[in-house]
Amino acid sequence: MRTYTTLIIFIVIAIGSYWLLQDTYKEDLNDKESTERFPDYFMENFSITTLNNQGQPDVILQAKKMLHYADDDNAELTQPFVTVNRIDNIITLRAERAAFFKQKNILHLYDNVVIHRSASKTQSELSIYTEYLKINTDTNIAETDRNAKVKTPEAELNSKGLIFDSRQGTLKLPSKVKGIYEENN
Repeated sequence: MRTYTTLIIFIVIAIGSYWLLQDTYKEDLNDKESTERFPDYFMENFSITTLNNQGQPDVILQAKKMLHYADDDNAELTQPFVTVNRIDNIITLRAERAAFFKQKNILHLYDNVVIHRSASKTQSELSIYTEYLKINTDTNIAETDRNAKVKTPEAELNSKGLIFDSRQGTLKLPSKVKGIYEENN
């Protein structure tokens, strides 16, 4: 009788352990499913144009691919190319990939990032090269903490980090600045 009682206790413990493990395994699967993100729509080889008050193109976004996620209204872009038309010049941006966080109005550009500002009556042509750039689309301020190269017809500057305010037309190079300046005659 004692042997049967011990056997029944072990069987109950084994069944209870099996049930507990199965329940834990199901929770792990549910956690994995909830952390995976799936786009609600995508576009390939597209162009989006916003117009100014006069009906002229203001910003043109082109990309090889875009994935949009409904859970946070963010988007991932492959090979984005942005053209910003200003009254006196044009600014273009390109990168290998980008992420746009709509709620924060922040655009992150990654890998082979290039900003080019055409010359105007008051400003010379300007190109910026870096591997990462964060742009606040509300304030039009671009910044990086990575190495950056700034080129104009007169100068070439290298720095660790930069802050570019396209509205004010200012460029700040916070550290490790090295450069060459050649005066045009």
